[in-house]
Amino acid sequence: MTRMTTSRLRTASAICVLAIMATSLGALTTSASAAPGPSARGAWTMVPQSKDANGDGVIDGDGGVPSSGALSRQPSRTYVGAGNHIAQPNERLIGGSLSWYLSKKGFPVRLDACPSTGDEYRWIVKQGRKTVTTTAWRPLTKKKCRVILTLPENRYTLRLEVRSGGRTARDTITAKVRNLLVLSLGDSYASGEGNPRNVEAWLREGFPFAPYWDADGCNRSARSGPALAALALENASAKSSVTLVDVSCSGATVDRGILGPQSRTVGAQVEQATQILDGRAADLVLLSIGGNDVGFVSILQSCALSQNCPLSTPPSGPLRSSATVQQGVQAQTAELPGDYARIAACLGSDTCTLADGRTVPGIAVSEGGRVMPTLYPDITRAANGQSCRYLTITPQDFMWARDTVLLPTPANPYPYTTTSGSTVNLPMGAGSLNQQIAATSSLGWSPIIGTWSASGAGPAGHGVCAGSAAWVFGITALAGFSEASFHPNPAGQTVLAEQILAAAAGALRP
Repeated sequence: MTRMTTSRLRTASAICVLAIMATSLGALTTSASAAPGPSARGAWTMVPQSKDANGDGVIDGDGGVPSSGALSRQPSRTYVGAGNHIAQPNERLIGGSLSWYLSKKGFPVRLDACPSTGDEYRWIVKQGRKTVTTTAWRPLTKKKCRVILTLPENRYTLRLEVRSGGRTARDTITAKVRNLLVLSLGDSYASGEGNPRNVEAWLREGFPFAPYWDADGCNRSARSGPALAALALENASAKSSVTLVDVSCSGATVDRGILGPQSRTVGAQVEQATQILDGRAADLVLLSIGGNDVGFVSILQSCALSQNCPLSTPPSGPLRSSATVQQGVQAQTAELPGDYARIAACLGSDTCTLADGRTVPGIAVSEGGRVMPTLYPDITRAANGQSCRYLTITPQDFMWARDTVLLPTPANPYPYTTTSGSTVNLPMGAGSLNQQIAATSSLGWSPIIGTWSASGAGPAGHGVCAGSAAWVFGITALAGFSEASFHPNPAGQTVLAEQILAAAAGALRP
């Protein structure tokens, strides 16, 4: 009896021990299965090179900002904050030309491990089978889950490794590092004349006024159509960045601006561009040139001072040696095909012949890159589509300017109606300015027709007399800002940017 009781007790004790062990093992098993393993989920984006620090739709550079009142009517002439590699709102473009810094090491790429879970992570970057770089292991926290690497343009394999508790999770993604290098060349319609960064202060408050330019000597502005288009291209994709190199200058012509010095302080734009690019190839070359060559200012002066403008004697400028304005414009227009060919010889070539005969390095253009000249917009029509009557310029003269200088398909001869009602047939053998720009497709260029047609092809006009529908300023000298006269206003520059963007996005689609 005592033995059985002892045996039963031993058996019961063994069962209890086994039960306790089983319970403990079960608890350990449950604890081990409940402990989450690491997970790896990676992503990548390009760091913007056309930076808009405050989201106001204008590129900010690192070239300094007025110490006070950047966007007021009278900003300070003392600039601060340049060179710190931090984009600040309203800072000028670097040196008046760059949207951000160019580095031979490549372009910044942001690698993101934030959706992952685990203790620490690293990235292994490969190009083919070659390991380009391996980052150090970093703690995986909300503040430290991203890393920025500088990589040359190319295709890469990006492997993310996340480890925790002796286990490692991996994720592999592919990336094409791409920076679109946009080069802007040309005259005031490229530089943004009339649209300094503080143009709204002038529109709102009037004069006195001190324009705040990105480059004072050229009246260059980040609110130009090309600059706005570059920023829009930047914002269009997180998988590419955009660097704008802008050397355009108000008043430029082919020989005094593009292929030759414009002044003692402003050198040839092709030379400026090659120095900044330093061997890099442009993906998109935007070009606005020819308006000053055919006498844009002379035409306006003649039409303001004389009735029957095309038959009058040119007062000054490139037309002054001609008997009439019409003959002068046609003579200058006839020179444009050769002028554009000389520019074309400098783009995508090793060498370039300047206006003075010197040979300098040409501007490299990437494989698949485009040269995109912009046609000039229509500044001649009222909101109802009729020709403007503006100050002393008659509707007949506005119509003549539109149909013989701006219309891409002009009639030959052009029937001009004088103030007396008679008709004079004007020879148009050289065509129009915009017709010659459109014809640069024969050079392998891709003319942007939309910069004309948006304002010139529809039933509504957006010229100097179009009131609230105007995309161009009229005479602004009496308002304390003469530089804006007969140039696109903010709405006009936005339209130009939209047309450039539409053409460029199609041309540069991966």
